Amino acid sequence: MQTRGGEKYYIIFIVDCTRYYYTYLLKSKHVTLKMFRHYKNEVENQLDKKIKVIKSYRGGEYKTLLGEICS
Repeated sequence: MQTRGGEKYYIIFIVDCTRYYYTYLLKSKHVTLKMFRHYKNEVENQLDKKIKVIKSYRGGEYKTLLGEICS
C-alpha cells in the first residue's frame, strides 16, 4: 500500500534521552541515508550534542553505513 504522495516505506528515528521520535515517509529504500543525514543534522543542531550510538531493529543492512556517517 502507498500514500497519496507515492510513499511506500517509512523510517523512524528515536532520540533515547528525550524519547522524541521522527518519522519520515520514503518513496524507496534508496533515500534512507539521505533521510538519516537530514535527521542527524536536525537533532545535533537542536540538542547541541553528537549522535554516539545507533541501534537498529530489523534494519541491519543500514547499521554499518549509519555508523560511518556518525564517526
